[in-house]
Amino acid sequence: MKSLITLTAVLAAMLSVSAAANALPLDTSVKPAVTSLSNPAPKTGLYVGNSFTYYNCGLVGYVRGFAKAAGIPWRARQITISSGRLSYHPMAQYLAPHELDPYAKGKVKDGKLTAPMFDVVFIQALSTEPIDAKSIPTWKKYLKSEVAEVKAAGSEPVVVVTWAKKDHPEDTKKLADSIISAANENGAAALPVGLAFAEAHAGRPDINFYAPDKRHPSAAGSYLYGAVAYSFLFHRSPEGLKFLGGCDKPLSEADAAYLQSVAWKTVRAFYGW
Repeated sequence: MKSLITLTAVLAAMLSVSAAANALPLDTSVKPAVTSLSNPAPKTGLYVGNSFTYYNCGLVGYVRGFAKAAGIPWRARQITISSGRLSYHPMAQYLAPHELDPYAKGKVKDGKLTAPMFDVVFIQALSTEPIDAKSIPTWKKYLKSEVAEVKAAGSEPVVVVTWAKKDHPEDTKKLADSIISAANENGAAALPVGLAFAEAHAGRPDINFYAPDKRHPSAAGSYLYGAVAYSFLFHRSPEGLKFLGGCDKPLSEADAAYLQSVAWKTVRAFYGW
């Protein structure tokens, strides 16, 4: 009996060590309050943001590519404004029906929606808004109002945690803590894209995640953004999917596999899945 107890204790210790070794020390001190979508099978989405979201043919193309490779029905609209702050976006208007709008088809009666046009709405702010002292009050004000408008429309809000500039990696934690805290305050999910950037760079510093301006994403950065969004949306790993990227900038199979793995590990660690 003593031997059995000892063996059990040893195995438990080994599992504990293994789990610790595989855990990602994500660069944030704030845990997300919302850890999954209430809709387990979202089919439509809206991406609202700026150039961080539209670079390299856009997040819309990357998530669509992953979903198509997985055989998941998904369609989405992307609305972005160059250098756009949250205050530039008329969110309520984006979520209202317009003439001949395919996302409103069959969902309008007497000029009003009878069902949400989008299951999920991603909100991506100007990258400096959440950590610039002068911008924070306005950013918080509009994040609160836009999340409320998304919820009022029957959609689920997801606030994008953006990445630090290439030459300011110390901002990764500042951005994550600020954005996750604000998302929590408004009952919205946070998407840990910036944390995935930091993890991916730490493991493969040979991959360039930035455009020459050291701010916007390279094709690899946009691919990782899409992989993180896909992982959260559908609560499944993108690993093994035969999708190498959108536009004319496909990745190598090895790089794509690595980014798929980082995206899934980051999402699981962040949400506690």
